[in-house]
Amino acid sequence: MLAATVSHAQARISIDVIIGNRAPAPNEAQLMRGEEAKHPNITRAMHDIEKSMEALHNAPDDFGGHKGQAEADLKAAYVSLRKALYFRLYQDTH
Repeated sequence: MLAATVSHAQARISIDVIIGNRAPAPNEAQLMRGEEAKHPNITRAMHDIEKSMEALHNAPDDFGGHKGQAEADLKAAYVSLRKALYFRLYQDTH
């Protein structure tokens, strides 16, 4: 039982990884893949948002100034999904 507790306590990733400030270390990436496999709908939603962010970024117009806000909103939604998906792997202090 103690080994399981220690193992669970060590299963953490940095909030910097979650919000995209740094790339995950190999052990963090492995933990993240495990959560992604358990929750394919959230994972698919994240990929859809990534594609939407790229398409919007590459759009030739600023859509009357709304493009920047739409990009920010998509980024916020993406980070929220990542926090939801990986919540077991980090301690949210915010």
